[in-house]
Amino acid sequence: MATIAQYKEVVKVAVLIPAFCEEKTVADVVRQARAYVPDVIVVDDASTDETAARAEAAGATVIRRKQNGGKGASLTEGFHYVLDQGFDAVIALDADGFHDPAEIPKFLEAYYRTHLPVLIGNRMADVRRIPVVRRWTIRMMSYWLDRLLKVYVPDPPCGFRFYRCDVLPFLLEEKSSLPSEFETLLNIASRRIRVGSVRVTKQPKRHKSVIAPFRDLIRFFRVLSKYHKKTHKFRRKIRLVEEEL
Repeated sequence: MATIAQYKEVVKVAVLIPAFCEEKTVADVVRQARAYVPDVIVVDDASTDETAARAEAAGATVIRRKQNGGKGASLTEGFHYVLDQGFDAVIALDADGFHDPAEIPKFLEAYYRTHLPVLIGNRMADVRRIPVVRRWTIRMMSYWLDRLLKVYVPDPPCGFRFYRCDVLPFLLEEKSSLPSEFETLLNIASRRIRVGSVRVTKQPKRHKSVIAPFRDLIRFFRVLSKYHKKTHKFRRKIRLVEEEL
């Protein structure tokens, strides 16, 4: 079982934004995030447009990847960077504008009140904003995560998250073929790291989503099965308490 402090003071916080060809939105996301957290890091995943330049002009520290590796690879590189720079915590959000940077304070307030080292955004409070297929996909993932690993998370694929940095080494130990949101959540569950939930809103759609619900469900179940076998000895049920802010 992971050894994580019950409470650790968080002073130095970074915002981490993985980005690939998001030149239309990344600058606005960076500027809005910097209104709440001055240290904003954008990992540009070998974009072929002006994503890196516009993020840098907006005040972000930009890490440029030479080869496209996907969101998981960008987050992994960003996590290593914040650890190397001595940050206490990191808040991850998307560059496409789907997450509202104005909700960053919700995560900080939730941490100071609960001291939970991982906080995951929950968009399911207002399901009208979520397409029906995606809505049921999220619910199915939540159900099976609870059923097999005994961890209830209302919105498993949500990428708007808070991590205390002493948790990050546990998330970087293994790799999978899934988007990083699933991989990191399963690593958290397998180590019984305490997690919480913060209600967030889904912003209006800026462009067509690249998620393929049925494909991701199949991948989710494959990795969930692997983690279930690995962690079957942990029988104590862990319930994630959704934070009302």
